[in-house]
Amino acid sequence: MARLTRDEIIQILEDAGCTTAFIDQYLETLDEGTTKEQLRLLIGQRCRQLECVHTEQKKLDCIDYLRYQLQKEQEQKKK
Repeated sequence: MARLTRDEIIQILEDAGCTTAFIDQYLETLDEGTTKEQLRLLIGQRCRQLECVHTEQKKLDCIDYLRYQLQKEQEQKKK
């Protein structure tokens, strides 16, 4: 498998929504060749992004609950 270029890595991190500060920090570890640190950074970033997903899911759950209540109320009025 071909190794990713620096530009490809930057593009992937940007596409993943990483901040410039994170990308700079990651590139620093890339230059130093510390794979263990690269993995630590990526795992940390993934955890932060997953937490954001969970937060947004909770918001969607609230909207869905309100929508459900309104639909239920509307159905009861029809009876």
